[in-house]
Amino acid sequence: MGINLFSRIQDMASAQSVSAACGCHTGRRRKNNEDNFFFAGRYMASDNNGLGSILEKSFSLKKDRFFAVFDGMGGGEYGEIASYIAAKATEQYLNAEEAANLAGKKDYLEKMCTHVNDRIFKETLRLNAEMMGSTLAGLYFTGSQVWTVNVGDSRCFLLRDGKLQQISEDQTDEAYMKENGIHGRKPYLTQYMGMDPEEVRVLPYADCLQLKKGDRFLICSDGVSDMVSIEFLKTMLLQTQSPAKCVDTILAAALEAGGKDNITAIVLEINR
Repeated sequence: MGINLFSRIQDMASAQSVSAACGCHTGRRRKNNEDNFFFAGRYMASDNNGLGSILEKSFSLKKDRFFAVFDGMGGGEYGEIASYIAAKATEQYLNAEEAANLAGKKDYLEKMCTHVNDRIFKETLRLNAEMMGSTLAGLYFTGSQVWTVNVGDSRCFLLRDGKLQQISEDQTDEAYMKENGIHGRKPYLTQYMGMDPEEVRVLPYADCLQLKKGDRFLICSDGVSDMVSIEFLKTMLLQTQSPAKCVDTILAAALEAGGKDNITAIVLEINR
């Protein structure tokens, strides 16, 4: 019994934790908010005007944790419905499906995206909507590792050793545009959640990284990445002390740049 107690104390001492903060703002141009998020179990209702204040909390990584940003699309109110369904379906999947062993995490996350896709598509049919969908960009923390997963063009970044890199992969036709000299429009999505599963297979990007103390991550919608530069994001992640302050500064900068879209950002920092 004494050995077991000592072992538990050692586990507690060696366990990593993550400090996390989340902010969401409607922006200056949009009347409704089509963004949503998953903040280790918390998300917003479909009819929302963003967050009134920054969410901030530290989480032990003795258990798996998931954080994500969703950017909905569709006419009228369908975008906000889609991002809400994405968040809710994510919660349902994570609560119902026990994560496989480490070797099976990629399959686990791919199945999550398929589940979310199917839920949104079923709601599209039920509402008789012409089109409804959502992106997903998320980080799944498991033990000493983190999995990046994304569908669409919402992004995940890692700041490590003073260098900022995008660790998600934009699923757009940008390469096609460059090859064919197409200008004057934003790249179209080649993947999103809400596609007809009988016609198109959801193919999320997923990759795994070993965590390192001091790592800082940013998950954001294009209301951030389209409005502020990579250099600005790097500076904020490097110089700002707390994740909450970092989120607040990033949202303020996106608004100052015009706030043309809904704005959502999650910043996470690995402790110990």
